[in-house]
Amino acid sequence: MKLLHAILFAATALHCAAEDQGEGISISSQLGAGFGKMIEIEGRIVDDQDTRLRAHLGKKLIEVKRVGTHALTKPIVIELLVFGWIDISIPERGTVARFRGYETGGFTGIPNEAFEDVPFVPTTAHHFQSRFQVTKLLKQKGQTRPSENPG
Repeated sequence: MKLLHAILFAATALHCAAEDQGEGISISSQLGAGFGKMIEIEGRIVDDQDTRLRAHLGKKLIEVKRVGTHALTKPIVIELLVFGWIDISIPERGTVARFRGYETGGFTGIPNEAFEDVPFVPTTAHHFQSRFQVTKLLKQKGQTRPSENPG
């Protein structure tokens, strides 16, 4: 049974294609471990004040600095999702935390062509967005001073 799950996961994570104006595009894992693979991440909890992006307003985010035992050369900001039926609270902004979970994602935004049929609203373009589904909060350390420069 484990072999069957491994084969199905590999086939799913290997290549995910979508149509983008007639051209096939590849979607790859932002954290590098693949979609749906249980991993541990560590980083600092951030928000839109740190990223200065309106798209992050009200979202739970982490600036990932470590995936598993691998330290990242450049931090990756990713949205955190928590199942509604489990009791996990995302720590406050500036807290360093470690989570177990998996990378997932989906499409968001509106394709420009849709505005030929519906009234225009300010939004982001249609794109794939990675998210991290938290299954467990492993550790949290006291708040650190949020960076002045998110870039």
